[in-house]
Amino acid sequence: MKFEGTLDLVIDEIRSVLSGVTDESIEELSESILNARRVFLFAMGRSGLAIKAFAMRLMHLGLKVHVVGEVTSPSLGEGDLLIIGSASGETPSVVLNSKKARKFGAGIASITASKESTVAGISDIVITIPTKTPKVPDRAGVSSVQPMGNLFEQSLLILTDIVVMNLMERLSIDSETMFKNHANLE
Repeated sequence: MKFEGTLDLVIDEIRSVLSGVTDESIEELSESILNARRVFLFAMGRSGLAIKAFAMRLMHLGLKVHVVGEVTSPSLGEGDLLIIGSASGETPSVVLNSKKARKFGAGIASITASKESTVAGISDIVITIPTKTPKVPDRAGVSSVQPMGNLFEQSLLILTDIVVMNLMERLSIDSETMFKNHANLE
């Protein structure tokens, strides 16, 4: 495959799956983030890398953010928000943590490939990125020329970056202000 042709295919796929995301869903997630006492984020694998990038930008905005599983992550409780990233919505640790969050009284938002998934059913807010996933291949969604879950993971990163841009506007924070929160021990 030639780079330019492949680039066009990948960009078209991302546009295709993100075109169904509504302004209302971005506003709802943004509002939940702003109203939360603290925001916890959780995902596994490459989705976990994308969700950690989202956590970093939320921290740059000055929000109280924690990544589940990190040694500095405190206990979750009422008034907190758990944001889950999971293409299948069926990963056992993701389902387990979603159920625990519900038991502890936290709000739950999920970004998933399937609104019929277990995690989506537990969530208060569901944003769907309709991609096919190797873990649940019989579900509806966009097929990809890319390997495995690439399309979901790339789209998750772009979607959450757009949420950050929405939050920047709502909080009247620019990139220069955010950079003041950037790590200075590297």
